[in-house]
This record gives sequence, structure tokens and C-alpha cells, in this order.
Amino acid sequence: MAEVKITILCDNINSINYGFKKDQGFSAAVEIEDKIVLFDTGMYPGNLLNNLNIAGIKLKDIDAIILSHNHNDHTNGLSAILNENPNVPVYIHKLWEHGISFQGMDIPDKNILITENPGKQPSLPENILITNPLYSTDYGGIREQAVIIRFRESFILICGCCHPGLTIFLKQRESLGIDKEMPFHILGGMHGFRFSDKQAVELKSKIKSIILCHCTQNVNVFKKQFDDKCELGILGKEYRFE
Repeated sequence: MAEVKITILCDNINSINYGFKKDQGFSAAVEIEDKIVLFDTGMYPGNLLNNLNIAGIKLKDIDAIILSHNHNDHTNGLSAILNENPNVPVYIHKLWEHGISFQGMDIPDKNILITENPGKQPSLPENILITNPLYSTDYGGIREQAVIIRFRESFILICGCCHPGLTIFLKQRESLGIDKEMPFHILGGMHGFRFSDKQAVELKSKIKSIILCHCTQNVNVFKKQFDDKCELGILGKEYRFE
């Protein structure tokens, strides 16, 4: 595997590369093993279409979509993709419909693939793993899944909003067979989560980078705890992991 490339397609937290349109939600394109997998699809179909075009990603070339949780700012851009790629598989977790506020669009049954168990999923590259859906009390209750990409001697954790918290997502390493001493990158929305200072000290040597996006509230805390390892994500930027 030469590299993993992740492009932020939808975001609303920081600066923007030329031509991209800011979106209320979150989406990132993962390019790995000659495949393109979208993680979340933002809120507005027009913004996602524009940003995919600027990024040079054709709708027909998207191999799969993973949705983190059933909120409209992570799902509703999907309709733009389905118009031109009507058979693309869409991965949702097994508790998708349980008591949701801000519920996203209905996904056609023919596209749905349910992640019944954590780990490798059919139709996804070998090194993309999906976590269990984890529970948070936010907005009356939400269940969210994240993605872990194994890469050489490290891994990349991608979160949509991280409603349940980074700590509990990182505990998923055990069920996915990943050594807890393995170094890692983090990318995505962190909502109201923050590490305690003790946790940050324990993790700092393992964390290679933190790219904060979308709904992250404790930006200054992350920057103080992780110094130059932490940065705000930029809409339209390509992040390469080699």
C-alpha cells in the first residue's frame, strides 16, 4: 500500500480551499487500494456535488459509502450521489433507526448494507474496519459508528461527530484486533469531547496527528494538550498518510 489519501469534502469549522463550498455537515473521501470510500455525505447535496467536482472525484467512481450516524448533517448529501451512482453500497449500523432526533434522509433498501459485527465488511478494502455502534445521550440519544484504517505500523481513526467520545472509540481497538500500543492519527468532528490532562499525557506519545473538523468545540484544549500534533482541518485539503 503506497499511501492513504483523505480529502475533507464537507466541513464548517475552518478555512476553505479555493472553489469549495462550506457545508453544515461532514464528509471525507478515503482513497485506499485504488478504491474511493466516502465517510459521511454532509447536509446539502449541491455543496457535496460541487466539492466532489473540485476534488476531481467522479460520482461513478465512488465504490462505497459509510455513514457514521443518523443525523441529517451527515446523511443528506447522499441523494446527490445516488442520482448518478444508484447502486453504490451504503453502510449503516444495526441500530440506525433507534430513537433519532434530526433524523437524516431515508436510504433506499437496495443500497443498504448493515454492519452487524465490527471489523472488515464486504465490498470494502481489507484495511478499512468499522467499529461497533456506540451510544451517546446527546440530542436525546444517538448511536454512532467510526472507521479505523490500518496502515503500515499505525492506524487512522475517522469520526463523524464522536458523540460517544474518543475514549470509548479508542477502546474498540481491542475488538478489532489492533494493538493498543500502535501509534495512530485522528481525523473528524469531536463535538464536546475532550481528553482529561492525564489521558492526554498517556496518549501523546502514541498520537501522530489530530485533525479537528466539523463540530469540535474544545479546539483550544486539544491544541494545548497535543501542541503541533493538532491542527484544524481545511475544507478541500488532501491529507496523505505514507
